[in-house]
Amino acid sequence: MKAVLALVAGFVLTLAVFASGLAFAAWLILAKPVHQARPTDSVSQLWTKDAQPVDKAAPALERVAAAQPPAPDAAARVQSVDPTKTAAVAPGADEQQARLPAAHVSWCADRYRSYNPDDNSYMSYSGQQRPCVSPYLDNSADAGQAAQQPDEVSYDEGGAAPLVATADLSDDHVQSCFNRYRSYRPDDNSYQPYSGGPRRQCE
Repeated sequence: MKAVLALVAGFVLTLAVFASGLAFAAWLILAKPVHQARPTDSVSQLWTKDAQPVDKAAPALERVAAAQPPAPDAAARVQSVDPTKTAAVAPGADEQQARLPAAHVSWCADRYRSYNPDDNSYMSYSGQQRPCVSPYLDNSADAGQAAQQPDEVSYDEGGAAPLVATADLSDDHVQSCFNRYRSYRPDDNSYQPYSGGPRRQCE
């Protein structure tokens, strides 16, 4: 009788160990990981769905100011001298402001909350300072500005394809080039490479 009782007790204990291991594994598999906010998440995903009211009379309630990243000083950056360039000083903010069309400044201010008209830039969500490019910005003014500042021209090591005006481009080709390159111009089927240098043909 003792042998049968020991056999049954051993079977029950073995079953309990396997059942607890199975329950623990199921709990690990079904547990949700902590949500990490990524730059691509929308703002609505960052807030909780079960908000709790705050007791304002509680003595332990203390409001802490949020840590703000220091804003780059645009005026100091515009007035600073770059020792690697041959030009003495970049053009002043008032001179650049006078060159920007009012429609361009208005478009950029409406589109980007962090738009700074002094240096025609905005702060992106990733924290990078980027220039504002609008449909009202005149490309010929940019070409004139590039001609006035030859020290900023960079040269491409590899040869660029000669620019050829092609009128027989398909709509699919033009749309594909617009999707790939922000600086694409359909009149000469070219784009400005990110690394600088001469314009290249879109293929």
